[in-house]
Amino acid sequence: MPRAFTNPVATLLPLAVLLAACGSLKAYEGERLAAGDRAIVRADPSMSAGLPVEVILRRVDAYEVPVSKAAVELEPGWHSFIVDCRVPEAGVVTRFVIDGEVSAGGSYRLEANATSRGCREVVLRPQ
Repeated sequence: MPRAFTNPVATLLPLAVLLAACGSLKAYEGERLAAGDRAIVRADPSMSAGLPVEVILRRVDAYEVPVSKAAVELEPGWHSFIVDCRVPEAGVVTRFVIDGEVSAGGSYRLEANATSRGCREVVLRPQ
């Protein structure tokens, strides 16, 4: 009976790409803060094929967010986020600027209010 051959590189490469997209960007100066002293803000991974609505974080304050990052680590306080909200079915991308305050130790998510025709708004919600 023949045995199936599995190429370990072909098997692990998609997982490595997915894990890289899950990493976060340190969007502040200085030493990395302890988990209880910083906030995390998440959007959707840029490789989120199949989602009906995708919120992609492009910029926070003065920091460009690479396509490979779906989350940012921030100091507590007010921040400005630039996000793209994409509805693939409609082929529509809308850009939003969201200002919001985050707290030390907090975890937040950028979420879309959308229909099949496009995004109405993106909000910053605690998780």
